[in-house]
Amino acid sequence: MFTRPQLSSAGLSEQQALDAGYTCACRTLPLSDVPRALVNFDTLGAVKLVADAATGRLLGVHAAAQAAGELMLAATYAIKAQMTVSDLAATWAPYLTMAESLRLAAKLFDPGEQMPTSCCA
Repeated sequence: MFTRPQLSSAGLSEQQALDAGYTCACRTLPLSDVPRALVNFDTLGAVKLVADAATGRLLGVHAAAQAAGELMLAATYAIKAQMTVSDLAATWAPYLTMAESLRLAAKLFDPGEQMPTSCCA
């Protein structure tokens, strides 16, 4: 089935993480804060990260976005490598790609982060 926006998921959902005994920390980045979505004039959707609150380890990534499926390769690698949200926030992502949304969403775990987008000063 095809949807607009596309729906994609890697790793654990918030409920699955809770059921597995994790204390979750989750953040959701609306596409209105993703530079690629802004230039495409297609800000319908969001990207959600699920992390272990105790360690910051990334447990799951979920997206409703144009090209959401393309985000999942990077998300799968990050989960498989047991990256933390701090690790993910510190990675490089090509500017003006939807993959950049993973890094931007990870930055939301930093309480000092005031503007998640990288396109504005």
